[in-house]
Parts: sequence; structure tokens; C-alpha cells
Amino acid sequence: MGRRDWMTVEFLAGVIDHIAHPVFVKDRDFRFVLLNRALCDMVGHSREQMLGKTDYDFFTKEEADHFRHKDIEMFTSGSTVDISEEPLTTAQGDVRTLATIKVPQRDDAGEVTHLVGIIKDITEIKRAEETLRTANEQLELRVAQRTAALEAAQRELLRTERLAVLGQLAGGLAHQLRNPLGAIQNATALLAKGALNHVQAGARMVIIEEVSRADQTIGTLLDYARIQAPSRQQVDLASLVADVVTNEAVPSNIEVQVDPVAGIDAQIDTVQVRTALQNIVRNAIESMPHGGKLSVVICQESGRTDIVVTDTGQGVPEHARESLFEPLVTTKPLGIGLGLSIARTLVENHNGTIRYRPEPDVGSRFAISLPDH
Repeated sequence: MGRRDWMTVEFLAGVIDHIAHPVFVKDRDFRFVLLNRALCDMVGHSREQMLGKTDYDFFTKEEADHFRHKDIEMFTSGSTVDISEEPLTTAQGDVRTLATIKVPQRDDAGEVTHLVGIIKDITEIKRAEETLRTANEQLELRVAQRTAALEAAQRELLRTERLAVLGQLAGGLAHQLRNPLGAIQNATALLAKGALNHVQAGARMVIIEEVSRADQTIGTLLDYARIQAPSRQQVDLASLVADVVTNEAVPSNIEVQVDPVAGIDAQIDTVQVRTALQNIVRNAIESMPHGGKLSVVICQESGRTDIVVTDTGQGVPEHARESLFEPLVTTKPLGIGLGLSIARTLVENHNGTIRYRPEPDVGSRFAISLPDH
């Protein structure tokens, strides 16, 4: 090599050494024959350490295998190999992400003699992309959560407004109906003072029964209209449950099982919780026209007490479960759809919850959950 050629090589090596991007040259034995300062700074190995060595002397086997595979691809094809993303572990143990171009270098005969590698360190770009992706995912999650919360709040607001209007209507309607029913009841009582034949006596009993049924419905409407803040007192729940079950007209073909657990107290409005439980128990009984089993269990866990009512009745059709506790929703032919709605409102009045789930085989399970305070 002449002096001019040697000076040219030295000049080009100096130029390459001042390039900001890491640059290296390998021969056909995959040994480093030229490296610039940027590459040495990136990998953490000196030029003297790397010259004449291969990737296997400095990098993990997995990384070196990958580099060798791409080197072979370039030497075999004689074409530029563009690697959009590849990892490299430095001497300090840091993993960098690189975008590398491997270009063939030919001699005067056109034979590929060397590989020229030009690297762009895209580690910070990839980290920024990952940070942005994570931020976007978190933002989307927060937006979804906020949207769901707003939708739930809107549904609850609409429900509250609907209940308020319905309560006013129910209260007014109940008072309007009780006056004519009272007159009918008084007239029926007068009929009893005269002599009635068999047919007339039967008709009178029908009137009495239907008036009683109508009065019960009116009572339900008034219960719905008069829900107020609870007046709390310490109550033994076992006694309350026994009182509700005892005072319900349970048909003889329904087996009743009440958990005898005593000593579980709660700060509740006795009238409101009794009314809620009565509605649940009555609903369970009415779901078993052909008989079955009614079970009431009290469970106490940290922070709450559950009253669980289970029946072996017909269950609730799947299509009706979502709106089960909404007013005027019922699966009964003669129901008005306020019993469960009243129960829910009274329980929520105590900052509690009421939940329904179908039993695995047959029937329903309602759980009234009341906080301890």
C-alpha cells in the first residue's frame, strides 16, 4: 500500500471516527476490522479490545447468533440488509435497541470483501413510544371508568327522579282509592245484618276478600310513598326474622327453615327492615305455588350482616333479572311490581344492598346486606 493509499485510509478512518452514529466494518471471517468512537462508547468496549474479535467475544449468545445470521444474509445476498429493531447488551449490562443497516463493501473485481454496519440507537425512541403507549392505555382506562361512572350516576339520577314521581302518584292514588273502598266495606257490613241466602252470602264474602286484597295493594302503594330516613335502634336480627316468618301465611306444602343463630344485632329501623324482609319472604312464598322449601339464614362477616332468603320456587326468568328491582316490573300475573322495589329502597336507605342470584338447580337467592354501623 502506497503512502497516498495509507493516508487515504487514515483520513477515512478519522472521518468515520467523528461520525455521531456507531459505525463498524467486519471482514468475511466476521471479525471487527474498523470501529468508530461512537460504537465503542455505546457498547462499553475499547477499540483495542474489539479489533480482530467477533460478536461472540462481547455479546450474549442469543444476540451474537442474531448478528451472525444477519451478517451471513448480507454476504450471501450481496445486498443491503436493513434491520429495523434489534437488542444489544452493553458491557455495563444495559440493553439498547438498535436500528442497523449492513452494507456490502466490494473490491475492484466486484467481490464482497467486507460488511459495513451503520447503527442508529433508537432506545430512547422506543422508551418514549412505550411510555406514550402506557399513558394512552391509562388515559383510555380512566376515560372508560369515568364514562361508566357518569352513565351509572345518570341511570341512578333518572331512577331516583322516576321513583320520586311514582311515589307521589302512589300516595295520591292510594288516598283516593281508600275512600270508596271504605264505603264498600261499610255497605258490606250492613248487609250482614239482614238475612242473606247462600248466593248472597257468597257474594258478600267475595266482596270482603277483594276489598281486603285491594286494601293490601293500597298499603303497598303507601309504603312506597312514605319511605323516610331510618329511625335506628339496636335490634336482634334473629328475633326479627322469626317474627317475619311467623306472621306470614305460609302454606302447609312449604317447608320453612330458619337459622337459629342468636345474638346478632344491628342498628336498623325495625319497621323498614321488617317490611323489606316481608316483601322478600312473601315473594319467595308466592314463587312456590306447588310447595317447596323456604330458608332464611343470618350471616355476619367483617363490616356487614347478611340476611339470606332462599327458595326452591320457579326462579326469575333471565330476561327479567336486570330490571328485577325496578318499580312496576313483575313476573306475576296479578302483581304490581313494587314489592322488590320497596325492599331495595328500604335496604339502600340503610346504606345496604340487596342482591339476587339464581340457585344452581332451581329457585332463587336474595341477600339483604346491612353495614354494621
